[in-house]
This record gives sequence, structure tokens and C-alpha cells, in this order.
Amino acid sequence: MAQLLFSSTMHEFDQFLRVERNLSPDTRTAYQYDLQKFKEFLIRHLGTEPVVGRVETGAIKEYLAFLQGRRNYKSTTLSRTIASIRVFFEYCVQMKHIEASPATYVHNPKLPKKLPIFLVESELRNLLASPDTSNVAGARDYAILVTLGFTGMRRQELVGLDLKSIDLERRTVKVTGKGSKERLIPMNLFVVETLNKWLEVRPATGDPDAVFLSRLGRRLTGRSIHNIVCKYVRKAGLVKDRISPHKLRHTFATLLHLNDVDILEIRSLLGHASITSTQIYTHTNTTKLRTAVNTLDGIQSSEIKP
Repeated sequence: MAQLLFSSTMHEFDQFLRVERNLSPDTRTAYQYDLQKFKEFLIRHLGTEPVVGRVETGAIKEYLAFLQGRRNYKSTTLSRTIASIRVFFEYCVQMKHIEASPATYVHNPKLPKKLPIFLVESELRNLLASPDTSNVAGARDYAILVTLGFTGMRRQELVGLDLKSIDLERRTVKVTGKGSKERLIPMNLFVVETLNKWLEVRPATGDPDAVFLSRLGRRLTGRSIHNIVCKYVRKAGLVKDRISPHKLRHTFATLLHLNDVDILEIRSLLGHASITSTQIYTHTNTTKLRTAVNTLDGIQSSEIKP
């Protein structure tokens, strides 16, 4: 087998993720970041550019110990690093660059069981009351918050949302999730009315397909969506840490769980590939939190906006 340098194989791997796996730029960047740091570690110890076929299991374990000890990495970060290294070497095996993966017997660290961060009903009300819907930007931002909080779609799914994907009459929205998998999400009347009001004032100029536009008429980016959510979190005076677009997804899922929606149905709505990802919501204390959270239908636009 050819003795391929780590750097050239990393580039080849990135192209594979882009073309064959159709992964997003952000996901590919995360893979490249993890592999680059691992490569730098190998160079420091070997004194030269590593060859893929000469990387041993021991070197991977030493690197993970280095991260955990000297860098004090969290278990979640270590797990992601292991996943990146494992997928990379599985690719190398698939392409016959190596005979067996040195990462096969490298195990993930135990992850702490953490409850998802989410908003209770009063906090969600305050957040949705923050945008000034008398202007176009406020109407757009309000629609973004409502859509994230009441459909559970991911930030990048919201970014990619097209006008043709929304069916107000049937009250459904089609989104493209991870791995280009499409799913249909039902919308309650609150979301339908909110989107309808936004579409009435949405500028006719700019990107003809995108639902949510910037002031320059371009499709909003993931960074813009994040900044919009954080802006209104601050304006609403919410004291919880790290409230982001993804935490609104957590809020949607938690509300469903607390109102006895089956875990398999929640999985389908969220577009999780594995039920394991959804089961985090089953750890919430239903009895304790039910007093703090009303049903989804109980949060009406008329109660939130004057």
C-alpha cells in the first residue's frame, strides 16, 4: 500500500465528505479541525509529517490523554475528536490506504447526563414579546423566533427554508436536514398565522426563494440567526446561559414531551437519526415541570402580542 501523507489524505477525505456524504461546510470544518490538531500532535512527537499507514492505536490514545489531561477537554469534545479520527481512518480503510483502522478499539469517554437547556412558558412568552413587529425587521425576527420555537427545526434548516417549502393551507413545512434528508413538519395555527403575516411584509426584492432575508435582500446566514436569537434573549432579560437557536429546538421537544407526545413522534419531528438523541428529553421531571409549562396550544399569539 502507498505511504500517504496525513495532509494529502485529509484533503482527499474532505472532498469525500463534500461529494459523497454531502455534509455541510460547518461539519466538514469540524472534521478538518480535529484532524489538523491530531496531525500537529503527531508532528511534535515524530518530528516530521506523519504517514497514514504508520499511525498506531497507542498514538491516538496518547493524544486523547493529552487533551484530557493537559488541555482539560470536556467529555463531549473528546467524543467528537474520537469520532472525527475514527471516521477518517474508516475512510482510509474503505479506500484501501490501510488494511485496518487504528481507531477501532479507542473508546469514547463516559458522557455526563445533562438535562437539555430550554425555556419554560413564561420565558418563552417574554422572548416572543421582545421584537417590535411594527417594522419589517421586527416582524421577520418575531417569525424566526416563533418558527424555531414551535417547529423544532435546526438553525441551518431555517437558513435553507424556501418559500415553496411552506404550505400554509395544509399547515406543513418541508425542511432539509442533516445528510440532505427531507422531512415534513406540521405547523400549528400560531406558526401559520405568524409566517403569513411575515410573508405579507417580506420585501419583494432580493433572493426570490429564501423565506428570511437580510436587510440587503440576501438569505440570512446561520450566524445571523444566532445573533438575532441572542439579541432578543438579552432584550427579554433572560438569565439562563447559552440560550441559542438550538435551545429553542430543545424547548419545542421538551414541551412536546411534557405534554405526553410519544418519544418516537418527537424523534420524527426533530429528524433524529437515532432514538438515543431523542431520549434526553425523557429525563425531564414531568411532575415538577408541568406546573411551569402550559400546552403548546396554550401559548397564543393574542396572549403574547398586544
